Amino acid sequence: MIGTVIVPLDGSELSERALNIGQAIAGRTSSDLLLARIGRIGADEPEMEQIRKYLKARASNVSGKLATFTDRGRPAQSIIELAHQHVDPIIVMSTHGRGGIHRWMAGSVAEEVVRGAGVPVLLVRGDQEIQSAEKIELRSILLPVDGSRYSESAIDYAVELARLFGSTLHLIRVVDTPSAYGLLSRHMETAATGDILDEIIDSMRNEANAYIDQLAERLSNEGVQVRKTVVEGFPGEQLIEHERRGFFQLVVMATAGRSGVSRVVFGSVAERMLKLGRSPVMMVRPPDEIH
Repeated sequence: MIGTVIVPLDGSELSERALNIGQAIAGRTSSDLLLARIGRIGADEPEMEQIRKYLKARASNVSGKLATFTDRGRPAQSIIELAHQHVDPIIVMSTHGRGGIHRWMAGSVAEEVVRGAGVPVLLVRGDQEIQSAEKIELRSILLPVDGSRYSESAIDYAVELARLFGSTLHLIRVVDTPSAYGLLSRHMETAATGDILDEIIDSMRNEANAYIDQLAERLSNEGVQVRKTVVEGFPGEQLIEHERRGFFQLVVMATAGRSGVSRVVFGSVAERMLKLGRSPVMMVRPPDEIH
């Protein structure tokens, strides 16, 4: 499923934090590793030569199948176009640390790539300690699901990485009970209405447990070590709390693209995970979001 791992670099230590995990994934998946750096529009030949020397220096410390790419232009657009030229790519890149996540979400290269690439983008925080590629072990991967086809678009990537790294895949589903309480609380005037609410909550719990049990059984039968958790509450809060408590090495989750970015990324569970979580996050676009 993963054919090429693209790591965009800009010459900073921050951008290079993505290199080790990109190299580790490329090695485990037997994928090509592609280091890319985009020069500014109008960059002259001496400037481009410096960029090529920089990539050559970074490449000298990398083993395995490796290529480099340079171009002039808008960084995000060039990275997106580069991804479209390869089969089954993922992009691994850095973001600012917790203090800078808001600036990143407000309009940086990483945001444009997540929104427009149409391929999985793995984001590494700038304040995160990253081991050398040889020592990286994704022992625990968190996969939030909600029963929708939308969230299931991330499953195959999480499963592939779990198999190759020998990871435990932690499934979590949040029962959004506050939405049910909010829907009926204005009409809670009779005991009958309270009984209806109890039935709705019980149905939500039963459906969530049945779904995650079925998914866990399927993935276990496919040879993946699985753990499962069902919790209740506000999805964003519960997922962040679980992630921060669990010492996961990676979170894999679905996110939206061009048409749905304001709905799903900005002000959403995905944004909260990036802003408040501890782990790198792989954001996967559902197929029907790719145009």
